[in-house]
Amino acid sequence: MANPFKAVINQLNNEIDKNSKNELNQQQKQNLFNQTKMYIFLQDFIEKVKPYLEEGEEIHAYLPMTNDGQNASAVGLGLLGMYHPESEEAKAYVKNFNDLRGNRILIFTNQRMIFTTIIEFLDQKKFFSYPYTTIKAITLKENKMNYFDWDDSFPPKRVALYTYTFDFESENHIFSELLGQRDADILKRQLSEIPALQDILVTRNIYRKHRFDRVVNNPVLAYKIMYSLPLAVAVIFLILLALGGFFHIGPTKSLFDFTTEPALQMISMWLLY
Repeated sequence: MANPFKAVINQLNNEIDKNSKNELNQQQKQNLFNQTKMYIFLQDFIEKVKPYLEEGEEIHAYLPMTNDGQNASAVGLGLLGMYHPESEEAKAYVKNFNDLRGNRILIFTNQRMIFTTIIEFLDQKKFFSYPYTTIKAITLKENKMNYFDWDDSFPPKRVALYTYTFDFESENHIFSELLGQRDADILKRQLSEIPALQDILVTRNIYRKHRFDRVVNNPVLAYKIMYSLPLAVAVIFLILLALGGFFHIGPTKSLFDFTTEPALQMISMWLLY
């Protein structure tokens, strides 16, 4: 029969070894402390939101948005994300979490989506309501961007970055945001599980009631323009060079006339370097 005294002492030794191996450094302790503070704050924040729910309305999920990830924070933050807290509660939030308008949240209920910026809700109880019955279509479009990763390997590897355009129109309001993979998974799950969302068309294209908004307020079109603009500028420049060099027409023709001042300056630069 094993001696219980030795068994307990051995167990204590194992716990000491385990605790020493799992001991957190100062930064990890600070991160855990901040996460705990945020968890307690958000629990209290959700309780403040619940009185604004309709009768029979239930919360299904939360979609967080910040200014330090893949979200298109410029859309939701306004000019430089500036805000002046007024209430004591909002001032305490800024002091504790060093945030103005960066932290935003989209709440999915069984009846609507509720969007608010944390500090604005604390100050003014301000939020936007998007009933599912007012939404004709939801845009969920995958965007792929390639880049070279210089940090982990040499020569650098070509890496694909995926983001998702999330967009919809509700009455006179347009909601548009850029999501990362984890946020997109939250959205996809709600689209498949909430009955009222299942009846809404999910498309890769942007839906707008007015034609003007299809061009001016179209994030998919803006993304295409941003992605293709550098290539278009390079092609136009090469065409102008060709017109000037072979046909001596257009704004670049003087570059190929070696008696003109611009051409002489270019030749002198080539000789110097």
